[in-house]
Amino acid sequence: MTTIPPQAASNTPLSQPVVFYPGTLCDERVFMPCWRDIDIPKRAFVPLQWAESLEHMLALSRDRLDYFDEPAHLVGFSMGGYVVALSALEQPQKVASLTLIGSYPGPFAEQERQARKNIIQTIKNKKYQGMSDSRLKQFVSALDNTKVVDTIKAMESDLGPAVLAAQMGALSEREDLTTRLGKAKFRIHFLVGEHDKIAPPSKISALSADIANSQLKIFANAGHMLPLEQPNVLAQYFAENFS
Repeated sequence: MTTIPPQAASNTPLSQPVVFYPGTLCDERVFMPCWRDIDIPKRAFVPLQWAESLEHMLALSRDRLDYFDEPAHLVGFSMGGYVVALSALEQPQKVASLTLIGSYPGPFAEQERQARKNIIQTIKNKKYQGMSDSRLKQFVSALDNTKVVDTIKAMESDLGPAVLAAQMGALSEREDLTTRLGKAKFRIHFLVGEHDKIAPPSKISALSADIANSQLKIFANAGHMLPLEQPNVLAQYFAENFS
């Protein structure tokens, strides 16, 4: 287990394709700071914000994977981590490696499932008022990082509560993928911020320890929104591991 401090990212172009999957209420903006720090000529993004069901998410994934004639490095953040893991298990021949950022590929606890149902019902009743500061604190290591906070709020505002309800509904009840991932032949990277409260490092570390073909990296000075909080360090990791 390694905690990575900030360092300069590499500008050496990656030769293999990399496909990115966003988290809940996220779009391309969650990865853009990282993309600016690394040259990925063969890059694709799976717009999960367009989907209304898990099957639709998987269909979008299949479409993007078909862009390339060679295996790709698949990178999923948070919710996108579950979708990309399922996609990788569905089409292992398309996978050069699998990277899950702040993502646990197992089922939600009953408390979390009930909380999701409550949010969906609040949205249906048109009473949802957006993410509170207390909720936002669960996603970032520091609220005074205005660039990160502003990006999160902008994505939430632009995508809206209907997208949130669809994404939560699509994945609230989900299969436990951990055993299947333990049998996968491709390399698995588990990346997590040291202050992540959504996918705690202790939980991700325990999972990685049970999967022989995996490696774990814990990133300093980051919470759940690792791609926005430490984009240059994330880019450096990709440069070192996706060559």
